[in-house]
Amino acid sequence: MATSADDCGVDPAVQNVSVDTLFLIVIQVAAVVALGKFIHLSLRRHNQPSAISQIIAGVMVGSLDLHDMIVHVDVENVEDTYGRYVSEARIFYMFYVGLDADLAAIWNDTRRCIIVTYASVATCLLLAAFVSGGMYGSMMHTPVRSPELLAAVLMLTLANTASVDVSRMTAELKLTATDSGRLVVATAIATNVICIVGEGVFSCMKLASSRTPGYSAPERLGWGVLALLKVGVALALLRPVVAFINRRNAGRHRIGNWELVLLLVAVSFIGNFPQRAGFDGMPVSLLLGLAFPREGPVARSVMDTLAYPLHALVMPFYFGAMGMRINFGAMSGAIVVPAILLTLLGLIGKCLGTMGAARYLKMPLADALRFGVLLNIKGHVNMIDMSFASSEGIWAEQALMAMVVGSIISTVIAGPVFAALFRKEREAYACSDQALEHLAPDQELRMLACVHGARGAPGMLSLLELLATTARAQPTIQVLHLFDAASMHVAPKYYHQQVQDSDKHVDRRADDTTQVNWAVDVFTSVTGLSIRQVDMADRGAAVNAKNIHRCMEEVRAGLLLLPYYKEQRYDGKMVCRSEERCQLIRVVLERAPCTTGVFSDRPFWGGGASFQLPTKISQSEETTSGNQGDQKVGTHVAAVFLGGPDDREAVAFACRLAKNDVVRLTVIRFVLGVTQDVLANDDRIPTTRTDRSDAGEVLSVVVRHDDGFDDDAGVGDPDERCMSEFRRAYVAKELAEYSEKAVSGPMDVVEALRGTAGAFALVVVGRGGRQPPELVVGLEGWAECAEVGPVGEILSSNDSLEMGSVLVVQQKTPPPLHLDGLPPAI
Repeated sequence: MATSADDCGVDPAVQNVSVDTLFLIVIQVAAVVALGKFIHLSLRRHNQPSAISQIIAGVMVGSLDLHDMIVHVDVENVEDTYGRYVSEARIFYMFYVGLDADLAAIWNDTRRCIIVTYASVATCLLLAAFVSGGMYGSMMHTPVRSPELLAAVLMLTLANTASVDVSRMTAELKLTATDSGRLVVATAIATNVICIVGEGVFSCMKLASSRTPGYSAPERLGWGVLALLKVGVALALLRPVVAFINRRNAGRHRIGNWELVLLLVAVSFIGNFPQRAGFDGMPVSLLLGLAFPREGPVARSVMDTLAYPLHALVMPFYFGAMGMRINFGAMSGAIVVPAILLTLLGLIGKCLGTMGAARYLKMPLADALRFGVLLNIKGHVNMIDMSFASSEGIWAEQALMAMVVGSIISTVIAGPVFAALFRKEREAYACSDQALEHLAPDQELRMLACVHGARGAPGMLSLLELLATTARAQPTIQVLHLFDAASMHVAPKYYHQQVQDSDKHVDRRADDTTQVNWAVDVFTSVTGLSIRQVDMADRGAAVNAKNIHRCMEEVRAGLLLLPYYKEQRYDGKMVCRSEERCQLIRVVLERAPCTTGVFSDRPFWGGGASFQLPTKISQSEETTSGNQGDQKVGTHVAAVFLGGPDDREAVAFACRLAKNDVVRLTVIRFVLGVTQDVLANDDRIPTTRTDRSDAGEVLSVVVRHDDGFDDDAGVGDPDERCMSEFRRAYVAKELAEYSEKAVSGPMDVVEALRGTAGAFALVVVGRGGRQPPELVVGLEGWAECAEVGPVGEILSSNDSLEMGSVLVVQQKTPPPLHLDGLPPAI
């Protein structure tokens, strides 16, 4: 006997609505995406976020009445047909935001975030409580409920911030790496979480839940507690599960498709735990993303899978749905006036709160006003409160439409403010003093490192590890991999090769990208650093230089590390792999907006700490193999100082390395030779020893100690001031060693530099061009060393197997006041 739909308990009307709604959403998504891109062609010239274009496109698509033409069944609350799809979009996007967040940078900014959050929320709560009595008549159709409920809902409405909207607009304009953008996003998320918790507490109150069908206050509270327990169990199992999948796919770029699908289904399932109990699932999805392990192929696969559909399809529909909610046929002054009033109240409350916080934090007042406008973005964040207030009879249907219009107004107003903030941050980065010389050794440093393949990745990653003394406080390190696009095309395989490679333990992609992934995964798991790999095709020196410059602006890098165009062979010879790399270094150095280092790695150097392994591994191996007693061999680093801004930058770079416990730093300063009579009459030089040059001339090597320092010497000379500060801050505290070598000319400098072979694992030097000419003019390769300078050329081109790695540092050239804003070539 056939079973009818009614016997199965399935309503045919509901089934038709689901099919029609899915078809409607597909058409609306296509229309919003296409129309939004067309509108954004003109708005992007003014640095407007694409969300504004998508909202306008949603308004235009909503006016077509596609819903009435496609969905032919009358259902309750038909204007919010796609509400569950918007809710699902919020879950996945906030999970993506949490997974993409820079945890260390957020941790460093916790104090400011807490102050601004509480100040803005408290001000809005007080303002809403004060004006709620006057708005009671305009928001209610009949006084069926008490004014206290209206005041409570209005307080949450004004205080709330659309964290999805703020984070999306900030990320699109590449402001998440700036202090202002990071503060706005963190404050918006914290504000949203506070208001969601308040809404949950409010909905569990007996007064608010007395008329909710099917749910009493104790039942709703019990469902909420059960949902929290489920989320806690899921978070406890998250790291072991991800670690197991990473082990199964070790050495691979991506995980299997079935594993990826199961992870995404689990994210949706866990994020919907609170929503099944009637609460907002945004905090759970954000917490899930923050707790998700970031190392290994699992995180890469999830990020790559979610990035495109979220940015290209889901978020355009999310913002377009805001515009589609507007019903122009029901528009009247009773809707527009309350909408404007609510927007103004939110602006006043947020701006007053941020201005008070800015006064306490000593921030500019203009920044506080910008933050107030951006934190007033409502978006879809109030839809739960609106529906709840309407169903509970707290306000009328026209007030619900007023809130929709007010949310759109607040989002559109934020567009020009975002554009102004974007211009301000871009100009500030271009004109800022990014020199390490002027930064405190423990100050936050954002780094961008470039690699050309897996061969040079371990050495570069080891150098980054030495720079990051505290993994918890170090912002995410960006590694830009410039891979050869031609090498990615693999020839077709025979059938027996395909069968053999299909084994999950044998199938390992042999391309450069996967090999660099593997190196990054090892360093991330061992060191605890957050390293993000960005793969970009090698398109030549000019295009690569533009891509590197764009990445530097996006991450607001304070330090750029480039690999040297020469590589060391197994026999110790330094050979040029590509002339394009040489040209790339020149172009980048000419217009670098921050300190730049050119790293010449020596992977076959046989002494001391290895630059091919993380410090924890290399130190343990060396300690067990070649050390005697309890003495622990560290990484010996030398900084060569002749004079000039680049050499001072090299010393500042080396001082950051000296903050690491495994680094033993020695600063070697070259000065013009002095006679023994001068040394005998100079009281500032406590001890000396003499050497002889090849010509038989007596030279002096001067070793200074902390008890003979003259802090007032060379107050007007930046070189003397740099050395005096170094001796006071490092040598006096036995954190580094300092020596002076007196030389009579450039040839003595060459001999002294070559004498460092075998003594140091890393030698840091300045690029030069602004050094004392009497010490460098006439050095070997003076005319052919534009990339690394004369001193760097001598060290990096040395074919000795005992010569350690070399890092050539260039300080950012201050932007000229009367030229086109680009620093001149050195």
